[in-house]
Amino acid sequence: MNTDPSIPWRLSARVRGAGAAAAVAEALDAVCVAVAAFETSERGAEWQVDAYAATRALTPELEIRLALTAAATGGLLLDTSETRLARRDWLADNQLAFPPLRIGRFFVHGSHHGGSVPAGMIGLEIDAATAFGTGEHPSTRGCLLALHALAKRRRLRRLLDIGTGTGILAIAAAKCWHRPVLAGDTDPGSVLLARHNTRDNGVAALVRVRRALGYRDRAFAARFDLVFANILARPLMRMARDLSGRLEPGGRAVLSGLLRRQEAMVLSAHRGRRLALERRLVVDGWSTLVLRSGARRSG
Repeated sequence: MNTDPSIPWRLSARVRGAGAAAAVAEALDAVCVAVAAFETSERGAEWQVDAYAATRALTPELEIRLALTAAATGGLLLDTSETRLARRDWLADNQLAFPPLRIGRFFVHGSHHGGSVPAGMIGLEIDAATAFGTGEHPSTRGCLLALHALAKRRRLRRLLDIGTGTGILAIAAAKCWHRPVLAGDTDPGSVLLARHNTRDNGVAALVRVRRALGYRDRAFAARFDLVFANILARPLMRMARDLSGRLEPGGRAVLSGLLRRQEAMVLSAHRGRRLALERRLVVDGWSTLVLRSGARRSG
């Protein structure tokens, strides 16, 4: 990676698919100084990945590699462009744009962070190369706050993270409880990125990440003390029955990715499965629900 802080070139790639954006961002991170990815459509279908370099980086070979990388995750590279910029300290600007976040006892920062993790806090290194799953989104913040509260009063043995994305919640859980965590995502690009992040955070031995379509995956056949599912409201509703079969009696599920106005329908789907609301957190209009499994096992 070029380390010259004066970056006169910006390479931009428009990508379809969140996983493809993550994979393209990771590929560009190997040849550029700084990378950032942003949603450009309301449903998250299209993303723009911007990469900054001291010299021109876009070659026909790189463009082909990016197209293949996007296609390998089921996405599509829509187009690429390169722009010469005025000289300035782009790396410093990137650091200012993505400062560390304090969320409960978690200190979320990028690899560009030069300082130490504050005393008493747990560091989570998640680069802003993928804006989703970096702690910026209210649903991720809500999950981390819920995890913080649970860690103060519960010792857990088996943990599961569905829709892991960057792996931030699985990594946080592994660092809190020092117990194995299973993590799954439907997107292969997210799986690769999450594995990369577990290594960067020193918990690769504890967090196992695999491509999985939900709770029914054969690797998730056990019952868990804690389940995270930071996805969307309707998938949460469809998966309510499967969730009840994966929780130990008295186990907790942290559900997020839903707007406050969607709470009632999500809760209704889970109450019929002996899952009761224990706590609700609302961050900028996004809800995180902590549910508790009933005493009698449900199938």
